[in-house]
Amino acid sequence: MADVAHEIIGTWRLVHSIEITPGNETHYPFGSDAIGYIYYSETGIMAVQISRRGRKPVTDSSNLEHEYLAYFGRYEIDTKREAVRHILEGELFPGGHGEILERRYRFEGDLMSLKPLDGTNREILWQRVPNS
Repeated sequence: MADVAHEIIGTWRLVHSIEITPGNETHYPFGSDAIGYIYYSETGIMAVQISRRGRKPVTDSSNLEHEYLAYFGRYEIDTKREAVRHILEGELFPGGHGEILERRYRFEGDLMSLKPLDGTNREILWQRVPNS
């Protein structure tokens, strides 16, 4: 676990959040130019924020969940399953997720791929922010 823990610690910038539908179509939940960051601390704390770029002022809050994602909490690494568990302590839309979100991780150079283990075909790709 020490190697993965060392690799995951730091700040990562969003490259893309993508979903491949059952019909093999590409869908970007927050737009193809979404922006965001995820942070993993040495002490087991994490936080993530993803936003649709160029958001307009909110006039109808019912659509906000498709514009912005934010949650924080603790994290655990399961090296046998090659997964990281996000243990939610707070989120922008309470009840929008389960209490634990699992992501299969993969590292390649300065990139980290996280794929939710929820039966969907999604990938959130992150690039390490230098000096983080």
